[in-house]
Amino acid sequence: SIEPNRTYRDPNQNSTMSLRSASTNLTPSGPRILEGKLAIVTGGSRGIGAATCANLAAKGANLVINYTSDSSADKTQQLAQNLQETYGVKCLPVQADMGSENGPAHLVEMTKNHFSHPKSGKLQIDIIVNNAGVASNLAVEECNSDDFTFLYNVNVRGPLFLMKAASPYLPHDRSGRVVN
Repeated sequence: SIEPNRTYRDPNQNSTMSLRSASTNLTPSGPRILEGKLAIVTGGSRGIGAATCANLAAKGANLVINYTSDSSADKTQQLAQNLQETYGVKCLPVQADMGSENGPAHLVEMTKNHFSHPKSGKLQIDIIVNNAGVASNLAVEECNSDDFTFLYNVNVRGPLFLMKAASPYLPHDRSGRVVN
């Protein structure tokens, strides 16, 4: 029989293989590998963004949860409160349009205001998840320059300007992560 977490010789090759037991990223026991780290998740109010927030919170990361529309405010606030109560992390919901010129800078400024060390003012943003994005169902023939500009601003310029605004606060020891 095959047992998990044990090394076996592959009979068809001159090599060994290691089998690991099945696991989930949301294990409540064991060390929380992101304890005390700070993550920004854009488009964090629902779907993949909310699931990413839950995953990071379960691992101990404090969160800045970005959302764009007024209609997502209550949902994002509830998500933040739930994650704080469930995982004991700090969460800050921030409304900012990632497709605007000032949205990404506003997101980082709110992060700085809320998470900077009270005496030194030091801030380190350990993780950035550029999840916010938009798509269009228009046929190419129906697409105009305004449609393209909207898509480009959110999907390309937003992550670029967020990285620009956050760069002074990113770790310099290669311990940080950016997910695009």
